[in-house]
Amino acid sequence: MIITCPACDTRYTLADSAVGPQGRKVRCAQCGHMWWQSPQDEAAFPPDAVTEFHPVPPPSAKTPPSKTKAAAKPPADAGARRRALVGWGSFVAVLLAIGAAGYFGRVAVVRLWPPAALFYETVGLPVEPPGTGLQLQNVRSEQKAEDGKAALLVEGQILNVSETARAVPALRVTALGADRQPLRNWTVEPVPPQILPGEIATFRDVQADSAGVQEVMITFDGGR
Repeated sequence: MIITCPACDTRYTLADSAVGPQGRKVRCAQCGHMWWQSPQDEAAFPPDAVTEFHPVPPPSAKTPPSKTKAAAKPPADAGARRRALVGWGSFVAVLLAIGAAGYFGRVAVVRLWPPAALFYETVGLPVEPPGTGLQLQNVRSEQKAEDGKAALLVEGQILNVSETARAVPALRVTALGADRQPLRNWTVEPVPPQILPGEIATFRDVQADSAGVQEVMITFDGGR
């Protein structure tokens, strides 16, 4: 219920039971005036008691917290994070490139550094020597005249004697002079570059300036 002081018009809100069933004297906390307040509902207060009501004080300003929050950390440098990510990405890319080169180019690696064959075999990637499953046949070399100059003709065939298709590696031709001393060497590309079981690839090459060449030695180069 709401009651109002007859002297200063200060209003108070209180429970109906605070006045009691027979009414009671009340005092205004604002001006001190006393009056008899009639009841509106039943209550349990004695009739000769005086009740003093106090208006609700206005809310006080909020007290700032005693503990100040820690200063927010400045945001991390986005540029530094980006540079770090780029750096790690480049590092991983280099590792992948090295791994791919070591896997797909293992034949060339073994050709340049033969002890690497043991490593590849240990990790389950055995490397077949160049020309495995292939056989040179009908190889011949001869001196002939080309445009009035001596030239060296080298030709022959490569037979796939295995049971699977084989890539045909390049051939290394070494010209030998007196006492079988190497004079020079070069590579020849057979065609086609891959042959099925029982098929034949051929090669033919003519080199000018064959002076001093006594014989030639032909081996699988493995550079392809």
